[in-house]
Amino acid sequence: MHTVFTAAAGFTWYTLAMIEQDGQTECVHFNGADGLCTVLYASKQLPAPDVCQFNASAYLSARLVSGKGGRGGAWFVQTSAGDAVLKHYRRGGRAALLSEASYLYTGLARVRSFAEYRLLSVLRRHGLPVPEPLAAFCLRSGMTCRAALLTRCIPEAQSFALRIRQGDAPWAEVGALLARFHGVGARHADLNANNILCNADGLHVIDWDKGRLCARAGIWTGRVLARLQRSIDKECPMVDVSERRAGFQRLLAAHNEGLV
Repeated sequence: MHTVFTAAAGFTWYTLAMIEQDGQTECVHFNGADGLCTVLYASKQLPAPDVCQFNASAYLSARLVSGKGGRGGAWFVQTSAGDAVLKHYRRGGRAALLSEASYLYTGLARVRSFAEYRLLSVLRRHGLPVPEPLAAFCLRSGMTCRAALLTRCIPEAQSFALRIRQGDAPWAEVGALLARFHGVGARHADLNANNILCNADGLHVIDWDKGRLCARAGIWTGRVLARLQRSIDKECPMVDVSERRAGFQRLLAAHNEGLV
């Protein structure tokens, strides 16, 4: 079932000054029927956003993103800025029994969609291949909020997991790319074989929810890579274990060389 956000008729838009410093992002909020809506968006890419843009059910051609893990809260959609991915933030585990999509509101700076939007913007300024953020959405109702994120779609991409299963995985290239991320302190919270995409333009790392920038590379890089290796074993059990191990050693060698 799609999460539905509704806007009251006659709402008033206004810009919040000094939210972002790059001159390309604007922040607006308005009163909706379900609470206070706030949207952070790339004003040069996306016209003043409509709350409907954050509802999968508002898109005639919305397709559920599959084969990438997660909790089924992402769709391919067509926006005025082009093909995009709409993601709703959802809970897992026992917390989902209380509410699948609502989180305790502790301020805009801590809303997950806003944090991911800002992190993607910073990583792109570093020249790193991550999705282009288009808009982040927050709906606050009382002490809770819901969140969503629109990013530009990476076209005709295959996951690293699929490339491993096909036998043509770019092991060393992935290792070198991860070294670039780790070199600037970019720590992915859930690096798995489905969050690394390959297309004609090269490699991309997606799904930076709960990611963060650290002062420098440290022992945490080993934990990130160990998580990736566990994911590869889980996603590619049909590939001989010796082939997986040899490939991952090439990945590690390229990563370690890139960090020197």
